[in-house]
Amino acid sequence: MSLHEIKQSLKLQLAEKLDAVELNSLLSLLMEHVTGWNQVQQVLHKNDPLTESQLDQLKNAAKELAADKPIQYILGKAWFMGKEYFVNENVLIPRPETEELVDWISEYAHIINKPLQLLDIGTGSGCIAISLKLELPNCSITGLDVSSPALEVAKKNATHLNAAIEWVEQDILMSASLPASYDIIVSNPPYIPFNEKANMQVQVKNFEPAIALFVTNEDPLIFYRIIARLGKQYLNPNGQLFFEMHYDQGKAIVALFDEMGYHAELLQDMFGKDRMIRASLKPR
Repeated sequence: MSLHEIKQSLKLQLAEKLDAVELNSLLSLLMEHVTGWNQVQQVLHKNDPLTESQLDQLKNAAKELAADKPIQYILGKAWFMGKEYFVNENVLIPRPETEELVDWISEYAHIINKPLQLLDIGTGSGCIAISLKLELPNCSITGLDVSSPALEVAKKNATHLNAAIEWVEQDILMSASLPASYDIIVSNPPYIPFNEKANMQVQVKNFEPAIALFVTNEDPLIFYRIIARLGKQYLNPNGQLFFEMHYDQGKAIVALFDEMGYHAELLQDMFGKDRMIRASLKPR
């Protein structure tokens, strides 16, 4: 069976599941992953026969797409800040909004213009920590996560991208201390209340790690509170907290930080939603 023939077959199989534009894009990605041919080469080689192994890979991938598995997990990779990251179902798929958080931190660090100590809490794939290290090579960066399998993914990405990061396995909710003191603590913590799960995309709620997504309905700001509490002890003078957050929690988090002795600043994402927050301790 040729590349063109299997592509047409898979289009028919998935036509009711995905719209034509998205389907073409996903199949192109799958074809490149299996054959090594980019889009132009796929056109040039459309009549070339594929091996049984290649056909089996494509058919299995199509079944996974039909079951709503995200393309990133099927391919085993995702892109963040222009770099390729290994991902699996132990880590969240990196989001474009998180790139904006990295940009905000980088801009701040460049203004400070000196070597800084940074901690990324809930590092997952390591995309925040690694991106910051690549952008700020003179800074020392630590990535922390409760999940050992997630840290294995982060370590693999750091090796692949040649980023020197210190990795720490620690449950922040059970911690009374941090590994050191820091100029910047950043986190994209779990922030989605469980009662919102039913309304979420199937690709997210059925495949991405719940431990990295969801918090209790009763205390959805628990990670912000715990990290802010630790920040009071482990932030260096003039230190900063940076967070990604749920778009409708901004005012509540600002109020929480104000109550805990922080001055907070909200930043909207590319879609005009409150998505990031920076906080520093108020002068005493």
